[in-house]
Amino acid sequence: MKKILAFSGSNHSQSIHQNLINITASKVVKNEVTIIDLNDFPLPIYSIDIENKGIPEQVKKLRQTMIEHDALIIASPEHNGSMPAFLKNIIDWLSRATEPGQPFFGVSTKPVLLLSASPGESGGATNLKAMAELMPWWGGDVKGTYSVGSYHEKITDGKLDLKTDKELTAIVLSFENSL
Repeated sequence: MKKILAFSGSNHSQSIHQNLINITASKVVKNEVTIIDLNDFPLPIYSIDIENKGIPEQVKKLRQTMIEHDALIIASPEHNGSMPAFLKNIIDWLSRATEPGQPFFGVSTKPVLLLSASPGESGGATNLKAMAELMPWWGGDVKGTYSVGSYHEKITDGKLDLKTDKELTAIVLSFENSL
């Protein structure tokens, strides 16, 4: 049994991405999944001046949590076609807590499932494509991506419509089978 770490790249208190992480985690049946809230790892905006004073303890704690898991599920919003500054800042800090050329998410490359959702039709697909291209450089091996467009039309009382639910279930199964 593998250990999967799941988190949203949003810092919004009512994040649809956190809801998507919760739904996705409930579909993991063959492995153990741990959901974390990146808001529990408050970090200053990355700067060399701050780094020169030492890597913040929260970065070390988050990286250790990632090291302890075998795979990642990340749900990221799309802000202006890219990842939100909140998630980018965390990635920047993780990159500084590793030796040059080493994976940001642990001591070896991690399988990753990338998700996104949006009230718009594209579901954050532009950001998922960009993140998928960057992931190998960060130490992730993207095993699948899934975006939920028109999110508010596809969810009722915290549950996805049947078609979307089936698609997400299939991508989670495929991800688990790849581990």
